[in-house]
Amino acid sequence: MFKYFAIASVIILATSSLFSCATIHETTTPKKEPLHVGVTPNYPPIIFIIDERLSGVEADLAERLGDELGRPVRFIELGWDELIPALLAGQIDIIMSGMSITEARKVRIDFAEPYMKAGLATAMRAEDASLYDSREKIRGAIVTVGAMVNTTGDVFVQRNFPNAIRIGFRTMRDAVYALKNRRIDLFIHDAPAIAWLVSQNEADLKGFWQLWNVEDLGWGLRRGDEDLLFSVNSILTRWKNDGTLDKVLNQWVPYLKKVN
Repeated sequence: MFKYFAIASVIILATSSLFSCATIHETTTPKKEPLHVGVTPNYPPIIFIIDERLSGVEADLAERLGDELGRPVRFIELGWDELIPALLAGQIDIIMSGMSITEARKVRIDFAEPYMKAGLATAMRAEDASLYDSREKIRGAIVTVGAMVNTTGDVFVQRNFPNAIRIGFRTMRDAVYALKNRRIDLFIHDAPAIAWLVSQNEADLKGFWQLWNVEDLGWGLRRGDEDLLFSVNSILTRWKNDGTLDKVLNQWVPYLKKVN
């Protein structure tokens, strides 16, 4: 009887150890960290809020990127001026907010390969379209020009419109309101956004579609995060080759030139 009890005790202990090991294994399986994506959702159709959810090019691409990396996506909404400081501070992992790749920004952060070409276009009141039907007329006019603060459009206006009074805006909604109500005469911003707002206000606004420049759009990453940069560029290259990128861009910005 004692011998049987001893054998049974050994079996029970061994079984308990197996279950214990299994439990430990399950709870210590490493989980992928969320991919914290910094966005400023005021740039339709690139990144914006519609029906209380983030939408647009960057929202779709971020979700696909998270799936490819095996990391759940966590969108972090920030003001435009806060994006790069948040990246540098480690609060976000990547900026996916329609950011133009510029030499000035490269001083502080790295960029993945560009995924789209854009540029600056002009919106005006429909009744004024004949007054501003060439670059020369627009650039030489004594007018009030609106731009989104601290963007490439803002810098362009300050450098290239010597006769203009510049007014900076934080949201496109404010800029459109000012344009309709004659606080500004022209609004210069990224072409995708200009196309979107003109389509929403086609009775009141017109666009001048000769681009003032050509810009590459790309995603900002923290300098030194080489593993993530390599992974993002590898995924992006595959998307360009297999049509994934074109599929997303054709949905939101079919009129813009893609980056090969």
